Amino acid sequence: MKQVLTLLITSLLFGCSQELLTNCNAKNYFKSHSKNLNTGFKNQQREVFTSFSEKELESYFNETSIRCKDILSEFFYCNICFNNDINYLVSYSGKRFDLVKTKDPSIFIHNLMNLISTMQMGAEEYEYFLNSQNLNK
Repeated sequence: MKQVLTLLITSLLFGCSQELLTNCNAKNYFKSHSKNLNTGFKNQQREVFTSFSEKELESYFNETSIRCKDILSEFFYCNICFNNDINYLVSYSGKRFDLVKTKDPSIFIHNLMNLISTMQMGAEEYEYFLNSQNLNK
């Protein structure tokens, strides 16, 4: 019984979310204030690891009035870890998707939105984002 309890506590302490936080320096981590509470999956938010700095993702996405960082956090429920060597996304289910490295934040966001839009819940989030942009025109 003692071994089972020890195993349970260890797995809780070192689960996926804890691993993500320990791999991201606190000063490079942006936690989204928006939470998708109806995922039914392991995670309530996605995790994006990017080579971009926070300042670079403060740029506006294409011709919208929305910053790249805000698109990820407000429309696609992503926490962001900046200043990494590689780019990847951890989905609601905990699956990791490697992302192509680019020097343009808008292209990075566009590629990420395309990937997320192919996912079960991501398609609805992407549609919501597109509709919000049509209302602003």
